[in-house]
Amino acid sequence: MGENGRFWVAFGIMLLAFALATVMSVYMVTAAHAEPGVQVVHITDDPGGSVGEYYRKYKALSDAGTEIHFHGMCASACTMVLFQEFTGIRACADEGAIFGFHKPFQTKADGKVTRTKSARRETRKLWAMWLSALPDPLHRYLQGVRVPSATDGDETNTMLLIPGRILLPRCPVTVAAS
Repeated sequence: MGENGRFWVAFGIMLLAFALATVMSVYMVTAAHAEPGVQVVHITDDPGGSVGEYYRKYKALSDAGTEIHFHGMCASACTMVLFQEFTGIRACADEGAIFGFHKPFQTKADGKVTRTKSARRETRKLWAMWLSALPDPLHRYLQGVRVPSATDGDETNTMLLIPGRILLPRCPVTVAAS
């Protein structure tokens, strides 16, 4: 094979090693800087529920950096997703999304709304805290309009409806995930 042949074998091995090292280096740098897949949650026609449960749910989604797509109605406690403190949530609304607001209320064991003076006082306090947690433009708007209150005698299903497109950017996809 001679001197010339050994040179080309050694050169080929070095070239192969260099190429392999370059590929591995590029892969490691790319893997180190790649953002993990963002979790996307689709919320469709959510009537709300327990304020405590929704707070814990949205806090966890915010901590995880979740993207939320709203489709249809997001009512009552569901609107808590708009709280300013949930900075990790990236939310959007499709064309038909609607947010439904009412003042909070307590129910008795039989499911009827509590309408005592102390219940009205507690409702006002909780509503004030709720408003202060919302973004300023929405806070000001809700302060200036009549928001239904079951505690004050309104029906429990009465809501102030606001189109989602006013509150959130439009989702890139308008069909809810199955």
